[in-house]
Amino acid sequence: MLTSEQVAELSHDMRVPLCSIIGHLEMIEEELGGSPNPVIASWLAGALRAAERMERMLVQRMEVDPLAVRTLVEVDLCQVAHQLAVDSVGLLEQAGATLQIGWLPLVHADPDEMYSVLQNLLTNAVKFTRPGVGPRVWVSSSPVPYGWRISVTDNGIGIPADHRLDVFTLFTRANPCVEGHGIGLGTVAHIVHDLGGRVGADEAPGGGAEVWFELPASADAATRATVYPDRAARGNAPDDKPVPRNSEPPIRVR
Repeated sequence: MLTSEQVAELSHDMRVPLCSIIGHLEMIEEELGGSPNPVIASWLAGALRAAERMERMLVQRMEVDPLAVRTLVEVDLCQVAHQLAVDSVGLLEQAGATLQIGWLPLVHADPDEMYSVLQNLLTNAVKFTRPGVGPRVWVSSSPVPYGWRISVTDNGIGIPADHRLDVFTLFTRANPCVEGHGIGLGTVAHIVHDLGGRVGADEAPGGGAEVWFELPASADAATRATVYPDRAARGNAPDDKPVPRNSEPPIRVR
């Protein structure tokens, strides 16, 4: 396991080529001018967002004590999930996957870390599929006594019962036949535990996996919940019709 000093040094070294990548992307953006091809403009914007998000995360990890510089704010998980859906269109299309996002709450967290958590869970859900079955993924929420449970549910091969705790340990792989390094769920657990939350995995109804994390409710959650009081009270199960917040349309990506 790397020490904090080694992580900071590695992050510093990685930031040098990343800054070069960002610089070249910005030059391409300037070269395209004010009216580029909309598809290319969308790809470029997504690449810049990802690179800038990586730079923020590397800067944080350059500190010997990353938690000391972490910025915790009220994070709208609905907005984070919608941005992830836009950024993941290529991944979903390549896998022939369908993504459905339901009502998601506010939590007190770091926005980049919440993006990383949902991105890791989505990537796993699309990766561990059943042969001949199109991947379907649902992102949903439900209330728990001290906050919210966010679930990413799929119709894939599932996680064996005797591996549902181990998979959240770094470098542990539930299925060695599927390509990967066993880092994604370990990263999810690390982020969530640092925020005072919990992680877990269950079998999904009808097969597949439901991987979830729980976080304390945002201080502003009670106010925002009045927008959809019934949905806030009972959450949003995978089979529910997605309910938007803040005038956002329901998301269903194919």
